[in-house]
Amino acid sequence: MSDNAFRKAAAVVLLLGMVLVDFTSRILSVGIDLLLAVGVAMILWPMMFNTKA
Repeated sequence: MSDNAFRKAAAVVLLLGMVLVDFTSRILSVGIDLLLAVGVAMILWPMMFNTKA
């Protein structure tokens, strides 16, 4: 494998890595936001719909 071909392959691998890391971090960010929203809803649910007077 020539030096030029190695550089091209390395560039492609690094670019794909950048895209995958960005996509994965976006998925994790949305997942954590959803988890936090569900946690807050579970904590506040009894206070919003308390039938005891």
